[in-house]
Amino acid sequence: MSFQRVLEFAGLSDTGLVRAHNEDAIEICAEADFAILADGMGGYNAGEVASKMTVDSIRQQLLRKKSSTFSSLFGHKTSIAMRWIKDAIDLANNQVWGAAQESAELIGMGTTVVVAFCHYDKLLVAHVGDSRVYQYRSDKLRQITHDHSVLQAQIDAGLISEENAQFSPIKNLITRAVGAQDEVEVEIHEHPMEEGDIYLLCSDGLTDMLNHDQILHLMRLHADNLKLCCQVLIDSANDQGGRDNISVILMRISKLGSQSLKNYILSK
Repeated sequence: MSFQRVLEFAGLSDTGLVRAHNEDAIEICAEADFAILADGMGGYNAGEVASKMTVDSIRQQLLRKKSSTFSSLFGHKTSIAMRWIKDAIDLANNQVWGAAQESAELIGMGTTVVVAFCHYDKLLVAHVGDSRVYQYRSDKLRQITHDHSVLQAQIDAGLISEENAQFSPIKNLITRAVGAQDEVEVEIHEHPMEEGDIYLLCSDGLTDMLNHDQILHLMRLHADNLKLCCQVLIDSANDQGGRDNISVILMRISKLGSQSLKNYILSK
């Protein structure tokens, strides 16, 4: 018995109003039920190289795993799928790090990354850096990733409030990045999905310009049209200054085959 799941995707990336070129990269693999977003950093064009290299590498690895004979015939445990994602990010890290060591123009490049991977009735979310994933459910918006940044560490330590954090001059200093070192620490968690959920992947070009309540307001207004919602989110970030590249991916869970879970899903 197969597991029934219907997803709807939309995504957009914009240079913004200040940057000369776009160092973000997005990838939607609707046929394999996952999406990837990366926000590059580095010298001239190096961030763009890091983000695209990372997204391409992770996409190739996950598509290869999902299309394998074992996967298609027998399914796989959640723990195995999580290992696939972590291994894919590790490989991307090795590739970006290696490229930076071989070219003076690319030294110091790196990128954030978020991967949202549907596994039966769960969403597996892996991330490095401060690009985020939000869950929009029952008219409420909840951030389900935890920024790997100096500012977030200060918030966690009680040194600065959430309200004052939006004005901090160090909000873009991240503590983890793909390609910044020869090894990377990946954070990955599973989240139960429900029919009607919408998941938002975004770079900090959106969240630096729009706060939680502003994003929630726009989601409420345009949740029925994901493509339009992506465009409105980007336009609104640009209206607030557009100081960075802005990338968003929206994924709606239209249907879940929950009736077949007891018989089909493998235990961990």
